[in-house]
Amino acid sequence: MLVRIRRFLRRISARYGIIFCHHNADPDAVYASHVLSKLLKKIHPRLKCDIFFVHGPSKLSKFLMKKVEVKTNAKPNFRKADFFVMVDTSTTKQLDEWGLIVEKSRKPLMVVDHHAVHPKTRKIASLMVVDVNACSTCEIVYRLCCKARFRLSKKDALGLLFGIIFETKNFRYASADTLKISAELLNYGLTIEKALKAMVKPMEKPEKIARLKAASRLKLYRLKDWLIVFSNVSSYQASVARAFLNLGGDLAVVGGEKKGEIKVSLRSTQEFYDKTRIHLGKDVAFSLGEKFSGMGGGHPTSAGINGYGNLENVFNEILKILKVKLKV
Repeated sequence: MLVRIRRFLRRISARYGIIFCHHNADPDAVYASHVLSKLLKKIHPRLKCDIFFVHGPSKLSKFLMKKVEVKTNAKPNFRKADFFVMVDTSTTKQLDEWGLIVEKSRKPLMVVDHHAVHPKTRKIASLMVVDVNACSTCEIVYRLCCKARFRLSKKDALGLLFGIIFETKNFRYASADTLKISAELLNYGLTIEKALKAMVKPMEKPEKIARLKAASRLKLYRLKDWLIVFSNVSSYQASVARAFLNLGGDLAVVGGEKKGEIKVSLRSTQEFYDKTRIHLGKDVAFSLGEKFSGMGGGHPTSAGINGYGNLENVFNEILKILKVKLKV
């Protein structure tokens, strides 16, 4: 793959590129982009890359960026760019209004991701650096660094570890390869204990309030032996969905609606996926994202939908899909 990247950069005589991360960029997206920008410079010295976070990074990412700094550009030169890179981003719709810029420019596009990439993205991509078996995008970038014999700094190694820890939920969903890579990152003078402690961000009061409000609006369905939780709240949907799993739900669907714009987070336990094989990203979020004029995608146990319409209609469609899949 490294050879293909080198050929790609040489073929387009790359001098300037823009690396995009999806809106509310999580630590996996942030630090995969950060190290990738340095790696591309290493293998193509004349190249300069700007990192652009669509509508900024997540709150946790901002917290971690105080410990491992990431240089970004809030106003990159789109016209000057020779190519674009989408990191940890499976569809241009995750780039909001900038997605149209990427599509209409017809400039070469590289995709670096561990999600199932949207078919429309595959059509416009010039180079795909995708491994759906990887547990995080940071792992993919680390493997590229190893092949290029690119020595990381201690802080950059910590950044990659942050991304891996976040994406695997503190190694709960880590593979053997994930653990091997994490062990190699520790050789940079890091410890798991310190990395985990560095990622602990005290829960703010608005997030606590969102969880409590959503709990008061909870709707519980029992489909066969599975407990499915639905609720609505204006913000912190992902946090609320995780909280519902901790309360005992097998699958949590939490949405919010503002002026016709819908945001839905879906989370399930690993047991639910293992026994039902319902992939929240492929089986639920992909199709509903398009149906509601937006986008959707994600992992087997973690997915999201952004679109337009009525939230109750989205919930009803999700329930229909689940009933069909579970043969209720």
